[in-house]
Amino acid sequence: MTGTEILITVGAIAITWFVLRWLVGVMKLTLGTALKIAAVVLLLQLLFGIGPERLWEYWQQLWSSIISQ
Repeated sequence: MTGTEILITVGAIAITWFVLRWLVGVMKLTLGTALKIAAVVLLLQLLFGIGPERLWEYWQQLWSSIISQ
């Protein structure tokens, strides 16, 4: 291998490593957020009897009232 090929290979490995680390970070953040949302919905259902359908209806009403203003 020539010096240029080694440099390109090392650069490709470095870029791959940084992209992989970024992707793992994004996945951790996404999973954490999804688990928090699921926990809130579960607590609302268990404590107050408010299900996901009712939350979705409220969200739609809230969104339509924001847009109509």
